[in-house]
Amino acid sequence: MNWLEAHVYLATWLALPTAILIAIFQNSRTKFQKVDWPRSLIYFAFLSALAVAFTPDFDQGARTTAQFLLTFGFVTLMFDRKPH
Repeated sequence: MNWLEAHVYLATWLALPTAILIAIFQNSRTKFQKVDWPRSLIYFAFLSALAVAFTPDFDQGARTTAQFLLTFGFVTLMFDRKPH
């Protein structure tokens, strides 16, 4: 159980390939004709920054930059919502 507590950040790294697979699956229905590339790239950058921010192996400068990107990405995703 101690290993899981020490390596809980691995879940954030697993979120990135999961998001890529979900994006491929969702866009395969439209044969990739209507891909929202800016939103997809913001999601990928957000998830990458999230993983770096939680991983203790990175130095403090990288983690601080990742936290800045997380804040910027969260605000961008919050204000750039898709209309329903």
